[in-house]
Amino acid sequence: MNKNTACLSLCLYFCFVAAAFGTGANPKVEQELNVFIKNYVDATNTHDFANVQPLLMPDAIYWFNKEASEGMAAVKVNFERTWSYLPDEVYGIENIKWLSVEKGSATCIYEYTYQGTHAGKPVSGRGRGTSVLVKQDGKWRIAHEHLSIPH
Repeated sequence: MNKNTACLSLCLYFCFVAAAFGTGANPKVEQELNVFIKNYVDATNTHDFANVQPLLMPDAIYWFNKEASEGMAAVKVNFERTWSYLPDEVYGIENIKWLSVEKGSATCIYEYTYQGTHAGKPVSGRGRGTSVLVKQDGKWRIAHEHLSIPH
């Protein structure tokens, strides 16, 4: 085996080892996070902030609806404003990709969808989202969410 072949073999070996172990989350933790996101979507679709609030950090920061909401009271106002605009809104999150999963925090990106009616006319759309979660007292909570609509 010549020097170049040996170098290539060694490089491929480390690539396969890295791929086998991956840089992603522990599958059990990732499953736990995906369940959390599903519960968050379900809570959001109740249109009752009392169901959403336990899933958020008290000082959560949300960026959506061209608004920045900081703290539970401001986030609640923004959620309720959305629900009053689309009283039958169905919100969804899909194509979740966990960028970072640590012992006490996780960050994901995803696509979100919404549909409902406003003033009797159907409204729907999709965009991109980023969420930062923090684990406190054994429970995941959202510390930050940023939703945007690609142009």
